[in-house]
Amino acid sequence: MRKLSWEDYLKAPERYRLVDVRDPAEARAEPVEDAILMPLERIAQKAYDLPRDRPLALLCKGGQKSSLAALYLEADGFEAYVLEGGLKARPGA
Repeated sequence: MRKLSWEDYLKAPERYRLVDVRDPAEARAEPVEDAILMPLERIAQKAYDLPRDRPLALLCKGGQKSSLAALYLEADGFEAYVLEGGLKARPGA
């Protein structure tokens, strides 16, 4: 599984498609601008809806859900990265 630091992501966010794998209630409580909401529970059924034009930067609250999502997406041929530490580690959080 590939990991991506927030520092590296923030240097070139346009290089990635940001994907939020939290459940909808968590995402509403703490929205992330420009993120595609794809809850972990729906990844297996809806991965075909995700873009393949850029690597995916996956995030969740602490990194566990995004790690599971990355394993699945990599097996499905996506270039996926886990944002280390999730939203808890986001600069300014």
